[in-house]
Amino acid sequence: MTHDPKIVEILRGKTLAETPLWLMRQAGRYLPEYRALKEKHSFLELCRSPELALEVSLQPLRRFNLDAAIVFSDILVPAPGLGFDLDFRPGPVISNKLRSPDELSRLTKSSDAGIYRPTCETISLLRTALKTPTHGTARPAVLGFSGSPWTLACYLIDQGPYHNFLGTQVFAERHPSRMQQFLELLTEVVSDYLIAQVESGADAVQIFDSWGGVLSQDNYRRWSLPSIVTVIERVKRAGSPIILYTNGSSPILTELAQSGADCLSVDSRTRPHQFEASGVSGMAVQGNLDPCDLFSTPAEVRKRTQQMLEEFRHHPRHIANLGHGILPETPIENVEIFISSVKEFSRNAPHTN
Repeated sequence: MTHDPKIVEILRGKTLAETPLWLMRQAGRYLPEYRALKEKHSFLELCRSPELALEVSLQPLRRFNLDAAIVFSDILVPAPGLGFDLDFRPGPVISNKLRSPDELSRLTKSSDAGIYRPTCETISLLRTALKTPTHGTARPAVLGFSGSPWTLACYLIDQGPYHNFLGTQVFAERHPSRMQQFLELLTEVVSDYLIAQVESGADAVQIFDSWGGVLSQDNYRRWSLPSIVTVIERVKRAGSPIILYTNGSSPILTELAQSGADCLSVDSRTRPHQFEASGVSGMAVQGNLDPCDLFSTPAEVRKRTQQMLEEFRHHPRHIANLGHGILPETPIENVEIFISSVKEFSRNAPHTN
């Protein structure tokens, strides 16, 4: 008998007694085995080598009882396909950001599939490595991802004297037609990238709209949401369910409910009681323990995890996760407590339908 991954079942509308879980940025700097690899290889080398990226993607699953493996990569991996020079020192550095609307003329969408190939090959290797276990339980889901068009634009436009990506908003207000042109190009790139991941074996994909929350409601409807809706429509035609994560989601829940996503991943400031009026209550929901909570005492980590799960208890399709990416230096024993607390809660307090 074939068993679909638990997360995929929830994304496709099924209600489970068990709450599945994974962690945003679960493959990364909080793990000593990842830091050992980073002593030998740069971040881009890890991203661009399918064998190394596979190793990093699998590291957290060897330690923890997780229900998904997310491919190790970065949201800016597609940027060189548009002509941007990308490096990490250690964070992302783009030496030729857009500084004026006239520079849009230098951008062309590369027809070279090699830009996507390492990520896609890693996904194929992950599917092979995570075959359905012989004892009949569901295998972990393989997740792909991309940044949203707006979030990618935030990294690719020069911010000038501004902080918190206000420079991107200023660019949009000063040059609305050129900003629309840029977002349309990024929408094509993100759609192609995610579809390639699905065709390579990803069970589902997540869109990281990491900087959508810096926009007002009106500007979110204008600059971020339309591109996301288009990407989701195109990727769904390829057969993949989609998770949408927007940091700063509380003020724009109504807009996010209109995105077409199968699941909304919410940040740590968003509470389940806000869902009913927004329309999110009909979607699967993912989240949302504060990553900083994992630096507390073990007893407090358990308590706060249980509080989060109780808040989501009456939401029938919940995927446990953090409200943002796991932080470097997070105590591994507290990650284990978070995971064991979710599993224990699932055994003792199944969802109410």
